[in-house]
Amino acid sequence: MKLTWLHVHHYRGLAPDTRLTFGPSLNVVVGATGSGRTTLLELVSSVLCSDFSGLLREPFSLEYGLRFDDLTVDVAVRNEPPVALPASTGPAGTGVTGPGVALALPPAALSHGLMPSIVATVRWDAAEDVRLVMRASATGFACEVDGAAGFSKRMHWSVLDRSVWTLLFMAAQYLERGVKDRLKELLRRTFLLAPPRFDEALGMYERIGTIRYAMERRGEDLFPLGLMALPAWMPGWLREQVEEEPLPPTLMFRHETLPQGFLARFVALAGFASGTLTLDVTESTPLSEGGRLGFSGFRFAFTRTDGSTVSQEELGHGQKRLLSFLYYLDVHEAFVIADELPDGLHADLVRACVAAMGDRQGFVTSQSPLLFEHLRLRDAEQLQASLIRCEGGAGQGGWRWTQPTPEQAARWFDAYRVGSLPLGAVLRAQGFG
Repeated sequence: MKLTWLHVHHYRGLAPDTRLTFGPSLNVVVGATGSGRTTLLELVSSVLCSDFSGLLREPFSLEYGLRFDDLTVDVAVRNEPPVALPASTGPAGTGVTGPGVALALPPAALSHGLMPSIVATVRWDAAEDVRLVMRASATGFACEVDGAAGFSKRMHWSVLDRSVWTLLFMAAQYLERGVKDRLKELLRRTFLLAPPRFDEALGMYERIGTIRYAMERRGEDLFPLGLMALPAWMPGWLREQVEEEPLPPTLMFRHETLPQGFLARFVALAGFASGTLTLDVTESTPLSEGGRLGFSGFRFAFTRTDGSTVSQEELGHGQKRLLSFLYYLDVHEAFVIADELPDGLHADLVRACVAAMGDRQGFVTSQSPLLFEHLRLRDAEQLQASLIRCEGGAGQGGWRWTQPTPEQAARWFDAYRVGSLPLGAVLRAQGFG
């Protein structure tokens, strides 16, 4: 899945009617402190996670597009006073209504005077396939398939909390088998992979230690419970460990168990001889009795080449950031959203982190020139789609997020291609740094 475009009608201090397009690989955000770089990354994270629950008290209106294999998902999400919402209705006589009409809360009942709403449209490339339109407000949702009423339901729910994926899940229950299967595949591939922002400090590192994970027996299968920030390979490894009973009180994962995993890569890059991840088994009702397993207390230990040991508390700032970033990549296979990635890292480690992003769509920002030294651009079109400049300003609408014009991109790419200056220096010389 890729985020292809973002149109912000209004949001915080951003200039109204801001439009951005994104490249399929690395997108770089430049700008001075206070220009909204972190705000942009947080907004991208909210969009990809489809989680706007942190904005319930804020007015905003935006649209964006997602591309996934042979389909696109276009989303319009708003949190506005009722008078600002567009009224929309489905085909006459169907009873299908948009969030501005029958599915809307009455103005007097609105918390903070704002009405959240969302419209998501799914289109498949194949001409014979359906177009699915889902509309929702805080009091219900409705679905149309090729312009005909699919279903509608009145309910009170948090429409801004992972709303797009919730709508897709609910729609899949009511649709014909072929459409349902494709929606479920989209959910399976994206629901757990949408990433938070990898922050400029140690927030991600600290969150690893607080992870709790559970799985439950349902028939012959083990199902995960909730949204867990686990590497994609870890549930399978955990299942292998618990197939035999009784369970030990702790489980240990060694770095050599998975040579391409985050722990093996960290051990190699940080110069350790070995490393382990230990976790506690906190629930252990036998699976043979339809039970449940729980895990928590994730902790690391490392051994130096001289045989001395290092606990996770003894790691340096840069080592903690490196470990948590590699862990983050193992969790999020489709996207990277990273703030000040080079902070605390040697130039060689910055290069290794950029290389480790692979084919993920990335959104990164940094005031360090180290990051730009490792970017590889194919042509002027990629440069234009991959650069976003944030500029600060006073008053409402003072922030401006812009991208190079085709002429600027061609000129800058020619300078970059010569190779006498790194990309960061080229951008700064052109006033885009």
